[in-house]
Amino acid sequence: MAKPFSSRIFDIIQTTITGKTDNNSPLEDIEDIDPCSGCSDPCSTHPTYPPSLTLRINTSLTLQGTVKPYYKHVLISTGKSDWKSHIEDEEGSFAAQLQKAIKGNNNKEKKVKKDKKNKNKNKSEESSLKRPKILICNSSRKNDDNDPSFSEGNDILLFSDNILVRRVPPNHAVEFYDQFLRGQKTDENDTLSTSQPHVTFKVEPMPYKAVVLICSHMHRDKRCGVTAPLLKDEFDKILKDKGLDVESCADGIAVYMTSHIGGHKFAGNVIVYREKQGIWYGRVTPCHVKSIIENTVIEGKIIKKLYRGSIMNDYVQDESEIELK
Repeated sequence: MAKPFSSRIFDIIQTTITGKTDNNSPLEDIEDIDPCSGCSDPCSTHPTYPPSLTLRINTSLTLQGTVKPYYKHVLISTGKSDWKSHIEDEEGSFAAQLQKAIKGNNNKEKKVKKDKKNKNKNKSEESSLKRPKILICNSSRKNDDNDPSFSEGNDILLFSDNILVRRVPPNHAVEFYDQFLRGQKTDENDTLSTSQPHVTFKVEPMPYKAVVLICSHMHRDKRCGVTAPLLKDEFDKILKDKGLDVESCADGIAVYMTSHIGGHKFAGNVIVYREKQGIWYGRVTPCHVKSIIENTVIEGKIIKKLYRGSIMNDYVQDESEIELK
């Protein structure tokens, strides 16, 4: 039986206080793992960022606890590394159509919430707490064009479901929302449903052992736009040297740029998805990349110095809350 929502919120707070993740993985001290990452001298081995004063990267605030609770991440394959400041502003895009589907459903959800509150005058603690988000981002991943039978649309990676949904046309965003994002249905005649059930999507298991995401959204904030290309080059180089890149093995480790994920002041921002883990890092530099690959991507260890937060894997959604990035 799933934990009550209030208990899960308590677990998040405890995580911040105790330095433990929700899967009880210990947080590792990166200086003990890779002394290079703690070196303050100019690095002759790795590329360096412009001075923090120029990029205005925050170096004083505590990183842990800077990720808003979320339980699902929608990653849209666009083949680009930068987008409009708000991805839903690109007319006709999947992100734009998905936002329309969400807005079209919001009034119905609000009515259901209001009816539930009226029926239960003693509001529970759960109803007064804000629910975790579903993140929706664009990515630099390109569609898999090996199968010409696919219609036009965007491949979608969905975490922590760890699935790939092939070629979702923007005009099927409503159906995608209903089938993958709306969460639990109250009954067979769910009044919140906004689409017809006949639409069938091609769903496959996640084709990668792990996925590394790097925020590169220059049109949103230059800090991630500047740091992301340097980080991606370093991830690609080390993964290739280890034979772990997607070119070296079919189910290798993929590295993609992503639109805004929050916390540009902590650039570079990196998310590692492996198995059921979704680990967020901030203030990442090229000097950290080797340690992230060896300790987090491969072994699942969480590096304390860089750790911002994690995906919630035990959350059961009743009513969707979406945050486009």
